[in-house]
Amino acid sequence: MNVVLESVSGAGIKRRAKRQTVMNSLLENRWVKGALVSGPLLILLIGFLAIPLSYIVWGSFEGAKFDFSHYARVFSSETNLNVLFYTLRIGLIVTVVSLAAGYPVAYLLTKLKSRSLSTVSIFLLVPLFTAFLIRTYAWMIILGREGIINNALIWMGVIHEPLTLLNTTFAVVVGMAHVFIPTAIFTMYSSMVRIDHDVARAAQILGAKPVQAFLRVYFPLTLPGIFSAGVLIFISAIGFYITPALLGGPSDTMISQLIVAQMTTLLNFELGYASSIVLLLVTIAILFLASLFIPLEMIWSSSTVALSDEEPRAAARLLKKVKRSIDPLLYAVEASVHFATRPILTRSARWLWAYTILMLVFLTAPLIVVVILSFSSSPFVVFPPPGFSLRWWEKLANATEWHQSFFFSVQLGIAAACVATIIGTMGAFWLVRTKFLFKKALFLFALSPLMVPVVIIATSLYVFEAKLRILGTFGGLVMGHVLLAVPYVIVVMAAALRNFDESLEPAAAVHGARPLQTLRFVTLPILKPALLTAGLLAFLTSFDELLVGIFLLGRQTPTLPIKFWGDIAYQVDPLLSTASTLIVVLVTASIIAVQFIRERHNVRTSNNIAE
Repeated sequence: MNVVLESVSGAGIKRRAKRQTVMNSLLENRWVKGALVSGPLLILLIGFLAIPLSYIVWGSFEGAKFDFSHYARVFSSETNLNVLFYTLRIGLIVTVVSLAAGYPVAYLLTKLKSRSLSTVSIFLLVPLFTAFLIRTYAWMIILGREGIINNALIWMGVIHEPLTLLNTTFAVVVGMAHVFIPTAIFTMYSSMVRIDHDVARAAQILGAKPVQAFLRVYFPLTLPGIFSAGVLIFISAIGFYITPALLGGPSDTMISQLIVAQMTTLLNFELGYASSIVLLLVTIAILFLASLFIPLEMIWSSSTVALSDEEPRAAARLLKKVKRSIDPLLYAVEASVHFATRPILTRSARWLWAYTILMLVFLTAPLIVVVILSFSSSPFVVFPPPGFSLRWWEKLANATEWHQSFFFSVQLGIAAACVATIIGTMGAFWLVRTKFLFKKALFLFALSPLMVPVVIIATSLYVFEAKLRILGTFGGLVMGHVLLAVPYVIVVMAAALRNFDESLEPAAAVHGARPLQTLRFVTLPILKPALLTAGLLAFLTSFDELLVGIFLLGRQTPTLPIKFWGDIAYQVDPLLSTASTLIVVLVTASIIAVQFIRERHNVRTSNNIAE
């Protein structure tokens, strides 16, 4: 018997060795390796983005009929035009507010050392990765007629009756700015951190006032980062759905809400297609204008473009000429600003710290309110709570519908994160390690799901998966989430690969390691922190997604965002706060764990280098 077992195990080992030999020989061929690595990403983008989009383009003019009357209805209807212009206006306001509020914080982050940077980053990352629905729900509590702001103003005697804050444009702007300020901070920081602060100090040594050194030397160097953040926020804001739907009134309808209503309520699919294409064309026009100022790939991955490598764009050169023509006015403004800010422009940067703390309070306070309300003894949402109670936690522990939605969302998120991390990592290797024509164009194509508003992706996948008869299946839902998550994986892994010491791989090969062994024992262990970060980003992207779920879910168990959405539409009670608190705790724990792993990896790497 032992002889038989040994022969069987020996045969299995030989088969595995033979398969590995075949795979290693294939990987040594540049063309085969490129096809294997790039294939999954190209199949995903062509099969689940390009082809579905072509379906709604074709359907918007009813195919061979070439009936463009639906586009005429979009532009001839006063209501539709008002919605479009309102969307653009809100997008612009939110963009300006987010950039202005986030710039000082991003500037301070460039001055912080590693430990302080990690601490501040956690306070920014927790609201950034907390679900949009939870943050919007928190603002519903804060801005309501019986909300925190109205109760506080009445208690102080400032007003005698509640103000109408909820269901207004003000509420929409505040809620959306709360969502996008962390995005603005990290996008600007990724560009600003590469700027040497000594250039501004050198200007002051040569006689420039602090304001002049900042406005004429440092600030112009940060403009590409500001512009990148602005474009990213604007194209995201004009396709936003959750916050305007919950915080706005009937007059605050945005185009994404209009498309969802046309597709799900009115069942006017052709008009929904036409509205989607109009939004897509607006997005393309914005990106085209942005390309006149900065390389588009810099918007999502600033590390792909060196500050000094790119020639100034035509529009940027035009702006320089305009700037020279208004120099006298600029001198007057600089003198006034210098006089007004001289007391606070000190090397200690206390005002920057004070402002950053206020901004962190603004970003985290809504989440703290939600946590406090989860322990309320009141059957209603009242702040401050009249007493302490665990009744809502007990109710959540017995709420089987919430359990099913939570575990289904976790299952969906893990599946989407695993697939997206594999596809995105392979795609990042292909885009970074391979030399070919149109590399920048293919990098942008890989990030295109971030450029297309989610409502358009959801609409196109709905039509495409219905034709494939996978609509309402778990696999179809996973692929929709994978499509949205893959670009984040590519951005993270591409940045990690550019900082990777490629000499380690030839060194492993010299010592006899085959390609698969080098990948398994050298490359992937070094990239482990980036892989964990990319996987977490993919998971949280899936866990937070609402629109794709609404369109593709079918009769499956509602995901957690859809469960939230349904309950918020009918009732607002502390049970929602309890469920939100649980998610906030999980998100916080995940972020702290990833930060801890990254720091340990960096310390271990630096110790190995020192040895």
